[in-house]
Amino acid sequence: MNLMKHLKVAGTLLALGAGMLAASQASAQTITDIIKRGSVKIGVLIGAPPYGSVDSQGNAIGYDADVIALIGKYLGVKVEMVQLTPPARIPALEANKVDFLVATLAPTPERAKAVMFSIPYSAFQTGIYAKKSVAIKSWDDLKGKKVGVNRGSSVEREFTSREKELNLTILRFEDDATTMQALFSGQVEAIAGPDAQANAAMKARGETETELKFVFGMQPNSMTMRKDAYELRQWLNNFIYYVKQNGELNTISEKWVGGPLPALPTF
Repeated sequence: MNLMKHLKVAGTLLALGAGMLAASQASAQTITDIIKRGSVKIGVLIGAPPYGSVDSQGNAIGYDADVIALIGKYLGVKVEMVQLTPPARIPALEANKVDFLVATLAPTPERAKAVMFSIPYSAFQTGIYAKKSVAIKSWDDLKGKKVGVNRGSSVEREFTSREKELNLTILRFEDDATTMQALFSGQVEAIAGPDAQANAAMKARGETETELKFVFGMQPNSMTMRKDAYELRQWLNNFIYYVKQNGELNTISEKWVGGPLPALPTF
C-alpha cells in the first residue's frame, strides 16, 4: 500500500512538473529567456489576408508571418507560429500559450489595460465597403441597414457605438475574410474593415461590384506582450526601428500590401 501511495504521489509531482515546464516554454518574458531556450513561440493572425492567412499546406503566410521570420533571424532562434483568430489573440497571450503576438493588433487604450504594446510595425486605412448599387457616402446613409464586422476587431466599436442611433443590425464574423464573404453573398448590406484585407478579398474573388464607400480612420498595428515584459518590449521596439531603417519592413509591405510602408506613428 505504501509503495502504491508513493507511486501516486510521484506521478502527481511529475505531472505538475510537466505542466509547469509546458507553461514556462511559452511564457518567456525576456530576450535572455528566449535565447537560452533556443526557440520563440509567436501568435500570428489568420483569416485576414494579406496580413495573415494559410497556404495549401496549412502554414501561416502573409505580412505578419514574414515579420516573424525576420524576428527569428535577428534573435537567432527557431520560430514556432501559433495560428490565432482575432478573438483568441489576447487570451492566448494571457494564458501563456505564446511568448508574444505579431497579429495585426491595434494598440487601443482598452486593450492596454490588459497587455503592453510595441511601437507600430504596420498600418492600414479602415473604411465602409458595400455594393456599387448601394448609395452610401456617410454614416447617416447606413441607417436601418444590416452590417457586418470582424468580431473583436478594433473597428467593431464603430458600429456598436452607432447601433442605436442608426438602428443598425450588426452581424459579427470570426475574421475579415468571412466578413467580406458575407458582403459578397448579400448576407449584409455593408461592412466595416481594413483596406488591405478588403482589397485582397476582392482581388482573389475577381469582385467588381463592391467598392470602398468612405474612409473613417487609420489603424496602426503593434506587437503585443504581457504587461510585465518590459525588456522584451524594448528589444522589439529596437527591432522595428532597425528593419524600418534598413528597408526590410518596406520590402514586406511592398510584397503583401502592394505599396510602400506608410509613415508609422511612434509612442
